[in-house]
Amino acid sequence: MSRLKSYLLSFFYLTLTLSFEVSQASDCLKLIEDNQCIEAVNTCKVEASDGDLNSQLLYGYLLSKTSNGDFRRNYKKSVQSIRTAAEQDYTKAQLAMAEMYMNGEALPMNAKKAKQWYEKAAEKGDLDGINGLARLYRYGTGVRKNYERSFELYDQAASLNHIRSQVGLGLSYRDAKGTNKNLVKAYAWLSIASDNISDASFKKLQKDYEDERKTIDKSKSQCKYIAKIDEFSERMAIGYAKRALFDLKKRMSLKQIKKAKNLAIEIKKERALTRSLDSSSDS
Repeated sequence: MSRLKSYLLSFFYLTLTLSFEVSQASDCLKLIEDNQCIEAVNTCKVEASDGDLNSQLLYGYLLSKTSNGDFRRNYKKSVQSIRTAAEQDYTKAQLAMAEMYMNGEALPMNAKKAKQWYEKAAEKGDLDGINGLARLYRYGTGVRKNYERSFELYDQAASLNHIRSQVGLGLSYRDAKGTNKNLVKAYAWLSIASDNISDASFKKLQKDYEDERKTIDKSKSQCKYIAKIDEFSERMAIGYAKRALFDLKKRMSLKQIKKAKNLAIEIKKERALTRSLDSSSDS
């Protein structure tokens, strides 16, 4: 297995696509953000019992993802809570179920069941669900490899500003997976993803994260990162895009790079125009 494929599969299995779309942060979420893990478990359990879908999801993640201290994980209850929300058509819980089946930690690895949950999210137009299916088809995980279908799905989500799909689309152009090899288009899409965070800001984020990991109090339970899983996975994708761009620069002429940068500008303009037209039609 190539280093690239190994990295991508690790990224695929170990990252989650969780975001908390609530109009007002619940007590459960606030406690997680404050790293009050034991208090969060108790509060999230109550809110989950009251039928709050987001709290059911958060409670499940607390039980399987809280680390350090003397905290004991409970994978069975974690899956039960997340599945409860997923079966009520809560999209983020459906995505979480898919990732758990792919991760193979809280549940035995089962790519076919992961595909079913990704499909439920994708059918509603969820971009994380579409991206999940694209990755399955690219690597032939749980399905027969279908580079063309993978490319179509990446293209669909990338055009709607889904960062990880922009990276996937760029890699598809670079590696001729589902489309003709085109380094200019590969560079353009990877740069669009990379530009979401400047190089200087990205280096600072990396340093801050590494410094925090070195000084973390392992005698205390840690759960605050649960509230930032989506942000963290996007940051990983952007970091990978930056590394891929660095590699592409070695393989492209200055003329090709200039053409790619101009193409990226045109894609952004076209995307902005599309958003503007959509907003006008909605109003």
